[in-house]
Amino acid sequence: MELLERTEKLLIQNEKNWELYLSNREEAKPFDFYKDMKPFVDEAKQLADDFLELAIPWVNKERPPYLGELQLRQASDNIQMTAVSAFNGKSFYKHFLDHYESTKYTLTRVRDFLKRKEELM
Repeated sequence: MELLERTEKLLIQNEKNWELYLSNREEAKPFDFYKDMKPFVDEAKQLADDFLELAIPWVNKERPPYLGELQLRQASDNIQMTAVSAFNGKSFYKHFLDHYESTKYTLTRVRDFLKRKEELM
């Protein structure tokens, strides 16, 4: 199922954002905007856009409990925002953590719902 793959890729991107943030928090490494940051952020944006392309019609059709279009859009926005903020280890920790965990929760719910549905088929 393509939406499941896109969801899992976005979960991986969320983890990459978190790990990069933590490493930059410990020791802020210099980075080149065009070589390091731009490709990283562009990839996160593309994954988020690809996810929404399938996830929004899916959520409006399936109506899974406790998931809606707003949560999916927020998770997508969070991925993109944390991808940018990950390069700045001085970003406010609690703020970054809240966005990371919120995204992880939403995407995990999508993934688990899709897997359960797949098992029933």
